[in-house]
Amino acid sequence: MHYSELSQYILHFSYFGIFLWFAIVEQVTPIPEEVSLASLGYLSMHTTLDPVVCGVVSFAGLTVTDNALFLLSEKGSAVSQKLLGSISARLVVEIKSRLNKHPSLTLVTMALLPKLRFLSPLVAAVSGISWKHFLAVNGAATAFYVTFYMGVGILFHQQLQKVLKEFALLQHLVFILVMLLAGVLIIWWVAKTKKKYKH
Repeated sequence: MHYSELSQYILHFSYFGIFLWFAIVEQVTPIPEEVSLASLGYLSMHTTLDPVVCGVVSFAGLTVTDNALFLLSEKGSAVSQKLLGSISARLVVEIKSRLNKHPSLTLVTMALLPKLRFLSPLVAAVSGISWKHFLAVNGAATAFYVTFYMGVGILFHQQLQKVLKEFALLQHLVFILVMLLAGVLIIWWVAKTKKKYKH
């Protein structure tokens, strides 16, 4: 998809599309959330979308999913059991141990680490963390997470504009290449972490 077409796609689906992306689509794609958020920050500077509203909507999408997973896991639903079963037992045990010793710090850490955000609500619920505690701590960490990565995209846009004012296409290509590199590095780090906790 060409960059201008991607911008039109976001404009067409607007804020509702952003909400659906972070609440549902992002959870089943290999694209790291960090890259999606940085890209959203970058694109919001090229469209009529308000970057603050984009941040609030993406925060809402992530929060809805996090809390839905927590409540499902707390109730022991088949879906949450299946998801937990796909995670290394050793990793789950280690996270539970950390949650028992330092619940808030562990929740914040997991909410900020690539792809471990997905595990946080599942393991927190079965570790006896109360929903209100999870909602407050995870919500605060997610707000920082969204603000930081969208800020990266916005800052990248501003800096590139200063350097590449006459080369709009090159600016977009440089951003895309940086995001691809970031995505590859995050996926590599996640794969390395998973390998560490394999049986």
